[in-house]
Amino acid sequence: MKSQKLWMVAGLALLAACSKSDPAPEVKPVDPAHTTNRAAVLDYQPAPGQFINQSPEWVAGNTDQDIIAKAQAALDNNNFVCLGGYGGYIVLGMQYAIPNVDDQYSFLVKGNAFNNWAEPGIIMVSADANNNGKPDDEWYEIAGSEYSSAKTLRNYQITYFKPDEKKVATPSKTDKNLNDTTYIRWKDNQGQSGFLSRNIYHSQSYYPQWKGDSITFTGSRLSADGVKDLSGTGVNWVSTAFAFGYADNWSNDNDNGKIKISWAVDKNGKKVNLANIKFIKVYTGIRAEAGWLGEVSTEVTGVTDLTLKQ
Repeated sequence: MKSQKLWMVAGLALLAACSKSDPAPEVKPVDPAHTTNRAAVLDYQPAPGQFINQSPEWVAGNTDQDIIAKAQAALDNNNFVCLGGYGGYIVLGMQYAIPNVDDQYSFLVKGNAFNNWAEPGIIMVSADANNNGKPDDEWYEIAGSEYSSAKTLRNYQITYFKPDEKKVATPSKTDKNLNDTTYIRWKDNQGQSGFLSRNIYHSQSYYPQWKGDSITFTGSRLSADGVKDLSGTGVNWVSTAFAFGYADNWSNDNDNGKIKISWAVDKNGKKVNLANIKFIKVYTGIRAEAGWLGEVSTEVTGVTDLTLKQ
């Protein structure tokens, strides 16, 4: 929980899916002298959540493009953009391609995780293989520590339904912080359904108001086993971090939050050999709620290119 200006800079964009016997692609820096690498918000499609319509703010009449511009402004000012519950996502285009350098971390997706509170976002990467400056080439998942876990679901799909904001609320009988436990209905392709709750700390609509009657997201889903109330009384919720490979999972100064492009795999789970990447997509990887803290929702505050010369 917790303007738009697209940089279209031609650079190397070689996409290779090589076997181990194939030679590694040559990587040449686009501009060896640059010391910054700005991330442009190309798309922002949040799932419902307690910070939606606030971070960034929606006002009546705003369109997708208006909200994307506001998300860009938030990142440019070092503020967070909330992705909402499971599936909500943001697509970022880098000013310069980030090279895949052997034995070196490539980038960090900055969030606001802290000790005992992680909201892991799954990371996808793509090269500008067709050199058109658009994120329309194949996406590859960064295989984090939970990629091969039996508890990770592939091809998971969830649909959220726009709520009636004037309906009679259903307050929790056990947690005074939850004033509507039947607020936003959802169902998934695993035969499960339920509700995203509303809490007393955020009174605005949690459903993206510029969207229609339902929104659907598809991707991998991580286990929510680490989200638990240690107190048993709803006052001490934790969400433990996964070992590596996700956004908003470790604090920004922790090496476990850094990402290597070499961890990328294709849709069949096969390792790919990317010379560089130009685009990064992050989506909330867990469907869970934590009482008064609200839903687990990935937040993004920017991207750091770790290959830059300091």
